[in-house]
Amino acid sequence: MTGSESNLAHEAMRRASNLKCPTGDYGRKLANSLNLRNLPMIVSALEALGIEDDDRIMEMGPGDGGLLNYVLSLAENLNYAGVEISPLMYEQACTANNVFIAEGLAEYALYNGVNLPYKDGIFTKILSVNTVYFWDEPVQLLAEICRVLAPGGRLCLSFCEKDFMETLPFAEQGFKLFDAADIMALTRELPLHTVNMQRLHDVTVAGGSTQLVQRNYVNLVFKKRDNQLYYIAWGFRRIAW
Repeated sequence: MTGSESNLAHEAMRRASNLKCPTGDYGRKLANSLNLRNLPMIVSALEALGIEDDDRIMEMGPGDGGLLNYVLSLAENLNYAGVEISPLMYEQACTANNVFIAEGLAEYALYNGVNLPYKDGIFTKILSVNTVYFWDEPVQLLAEICRVLAPGGRLCLSFCEKDFMETLPFAEQGFKLFDAADIMALTRELPLHTVNMQRLHDVTVAGGSTQLVQRNYVNLVFKKRDNQLYYIAWGFRRIAW
C-alpha cells in the first residue's frame, strides 16, 4: 500500500468511526455538516410520518440537535426525545436546545445502542435517518423501538440501500448494509406492518470529497398494530402452519 493509499484508508476509517459515534473536533465538524447533508432525508422522513398536533416524537441519533427547532415547528403541542450513543452529541444537543428542554418540550438521553430508556408505548412517532448502518443488534433494537411505540404509532426508517452505500469507500469500515427487504424481514416477528415505502433521491456531496453525487434512499414507514389484535392474528398464523 502506498503512502497515499494508506492516508485514504485512515481517513475512511476515521470518518466511519465518527459517523457512528462522533468524538472530538473532527466529530463536531462532521455533525455540523451532517445537519445540512441529511436535511432532505430528515424532512422527507418527517413528512412520511405525518406529524400531527400532540405527537410524542422520538428520534434515533439526532446528532448535535441542530434541527430540533424545525421539528417542533411542524405541529402544535409536540413533545420530542432524542436518543444518542455519542456523549459528545448528547452534550452538544442539550446545550444547543436548553431553552426547549427547560420548557419541557424536549429531552435527550444517552443509551447503549440497544436498550431504550423509556416506558412501553409512550411515543406516537419515531424516526431514524441514516442510523441503521450502525446498529450492533438490529433485531433487539427494532424490538425495543416497537416496545416504546404506542399502538397505532408510526416508525420511519430512512436510509440508503446497499447499491448506493457500496459506492462509498468509508462504508467498508464496519457499516451494516441493508435493502428495504432486509429491514422488513427483521420486523416479521414484531407487531409492525409496512404502510408506505418511498424510494427517493437527492443530490449531495459525497462523503469526504467535494464531488456531487445522486443519493438514492428509501423511507420505510411501519405502523404498530394493536397488541391484542396482533396476538390473535399471530395465533391464526401458527394454526395455519
